[in-house]
Amino acid sequence: MKLLTLQEAMNVFGISRATIDRWRQHKQLPFIKIGKEVFIDAAQLEAWIKSYSSSGKAETEPDRKMLKVAVGYQSGTAHMWSSLLIKQTGLFEEELKRFYPDRLLDIDWHNGSNGLELVESMVGGKLHIASLGDYPIAISGMLSKLLPSFQPVLLAFDGKTSNGKGISVVVHPSGPIERLSDLSNASISTVANSSAGYRLQQLMSSIGRHEAPITHPDMSACLESIRDRRVGASVMWEPYASLLKESGSGRLLLEEGLGADYLTGVVADERWARDNEPVVIAYLTAHLRAHRMIRYEWDKVVSIIHLATGFPLPVISRVMSGVRWDAAIYARDLQTLQRLECPGAAAFPLPEAGGVRIRMDYLQSAFERLSLPVLPDAPVTGDWSSEFVF
Repeated sequence: MKLLTLQEAMNVFGISRATIDRWRQHKQLPFIKIGKEVFIDAAQLEAWIKSYSSSGKAETEPDRKMLKVAVGYQSGTAHMWSSLLIKQTGLFEEELKRFYPDRLLDIDWHNGSNGLELVESMVGGKLHIASLGDYPIAISGMLSKLLPSFQPVLLAFDGKTSNGKGISVVVHPSGPIERLSDLSNASISTVANSSAGYRLQQLMSSIGRHEAPITHPDMSACLESIRDRRVGASVMWEPYASLLKESGSGRLLLEEGLGADYLTGVVADERWARDNEPVVIAYLTAHLRAHRMIRYEWDKVVSIIHLATGFPLPVISRVMSGVRWDAAIYARDLQTLQRLECPGAAAFPLPEAGGVRIRMDYLQSAFERLSLPVLPDAPVTGDWSSEFVF
C-alpha cells in the first residue's frame, strides 16, 4: 500500500488545501484518516482520476447550490462575545469560502436571550451550531439521554473565568443584604435553567431553607428589578453585573466569585457535524481567529462589540479583560462540567462531560489551518497555561 500525504496529493494536482478538502467533501475523493492525519491511497487515487476522466465529471461547472448554516449566539453574554465578533466581522463566511469558493452562503444567525432557548432550537433542528454556557451544555447532555435523535458534541471552549467569576450576586447598594446568609429571606431574580440559575440553586442549598419568592425573567429584566429595587438580589452574568456596578445601581455581594470555574463553549449536533466536517472546521477556525483578534486588536474588538450591543465601551473593555479566551479543552474544564448536577442526569466519565461527548479532531484541524501549536489528542492536564494561544 502506497499512501500519499495530503501535501503530496496537492503537489500531484497543483491545487490548494481548500480545493482538495472540497474534493473530499463533494467529489468523493477517497482518503484514509488515521487519528488526525489524512492520507490518500495511490491506487485509489488513480482509479478516482480515471473515473472522472472517462465520465467527464471533472470540475467544469461551479457548484452554485446554496449552503445553509444556522448558528446560535448570545449577544447579551460577555463570555460568548467571540461568536458575536465572528458574526460582525464575517470571519465564518470568509473561512467557508476557502472550502466552498463557488457555493452561495446563507448563514442564519440566531441571537438567543439564554442558552436553554438555543438548546431547544438545536433539539428541534433549527440550529446546527451554538455557543452555550456550562449549565446549558450539561442540560443538552441530559436531553441526549432522553432524545436519542439529539446527540450534542462539545467542539471547543470559549470564554472562561476561574472561581466562578463572571457570574455574580448583585444587590442594591443601599439595600439590607450585607452577607450571604441575608439571602435566606430575600426576593431573588435570575434566569431559569441557566448557568446563573444553577449557581443560585447551589447558593440556596448552602444557606438552608429559603422562604421568599424566586422569579425567572430574562437578564435585562433582572437588571431592572435590582435598579428599581423590586427584588433584594439577582444572580447575573456579565456584562449585566458590571453595568449595575458601574452605574452605581448595584453592588456585588461576593467579589471573590461563586466557587467553581465558569465556562462557555461551542456545541453542535454530532450527526450534523459528521456530515458537514468542513463547515465545522471553518467555524472553529473563525472561532480561533476571533480569539486572536481579542488578544491583538483590542480597541477594534471593543468598538465592534459596542456598536453591536450598545453597551458602554468602558464596561465592555473591563469585562472582556477579565475573561480567558481559550478554545483548548482542559481536563480541569471537563471536570467542572461533570460537577454540574442536572435534574435526572447521572455523572458521566471522560471523554464525556456532563453527558456531552467531546470531539477534539475538528479543533485540531482548525489549529493546523492556522499553523498553531499542535493540540494534544487528550484534554490538556494541569492548571490553565499562562501562555495560552488557543
